Amino acid sequence: MHEIPQIVEDLYDTIVMIPDEKDWPPYLAGTPAVARNLYSFYYGLRAGYQLHDAPRKEPLPFFED
Repeated sequence: MHEIPQIVEDLYDTIVMIPDEKDWPPYLAGTPAVARNLYSFYYGLRAGYQLHDAPRKEPLPFFED
């Protein structure tokens, strides 16, 4: 197993905001590990989508036509 770089932990703490358990949807009640995983995945998707739309000077090689 590899160590998680500090920057990853810093980004997680900055970007991922897990709401208070009282604000979770009913189907997540009593399952904190599942809730944290779902919220983390959601925020990861959001960040990826935002990065995808970020302007680039040159296209990435695997997206060239």
